[in-house]
Amino acid sequence: MASSTTRPAADDAVAIVTGGACGIGRELARKLASQGYAVVVVYVRDQGEAEAAVEEILAANGTALAVRADVTDELDVERLFDETSAAFGGVDVVVQTAVRGTSVVNRQAAGRLRHGGAIVNVSSSEAITPVLADELGARAITVNGLAPGLEPPGAGHDVAELVALLDRWRARPGE
Repeated sequence: MASSTTRPAADDAVAIVTGGACGIGRELARKLASQGYAVVVVYVRDQGEAEAAVEEILAANGTALAVRADVTDELDVERLFDETSAAFGGVDVVVQTAVRGTSVVNRQAAGRLRHGGAIVNVSSSEAITPVLADELGARAITVNGLAPGLEPPGAGHDVAELVALLDRWRARPGE
């Protein structure tokens, strides 16, 4: 695990980005950090790429750390949320760019995201079950899905719209 050099301010949102070591996940992690999010870069195989993504964020005065987690494994995902909460005090946003594990991460997020949090699924078409939807709705957690196009995620896509969506979520009054 690569560590951050600073703790986020009390009003900084904390985002977990699965698949954050490369492609669109890395691009999103950098952009979210530039918008003031403390970012957790999740990787499963390439620690070097994950650490490089964190170093890029830190070099730009952002806050980040890398956590290795297999997002298809319940215990790994639980540990991911534990490590994120220990480092940053909680989790506000989960952006899923990893192709697998969406349902495992969503189940953990349902109980661990702060009230009013957000989940964005970039690379999966897995449906949210009605039970999970009820649990998320009761905690005012929004879920957004972006359907992948013909190009693979990260193939020159502009992440500005996704970050703008999260900025609108973050700026909601009274939350």
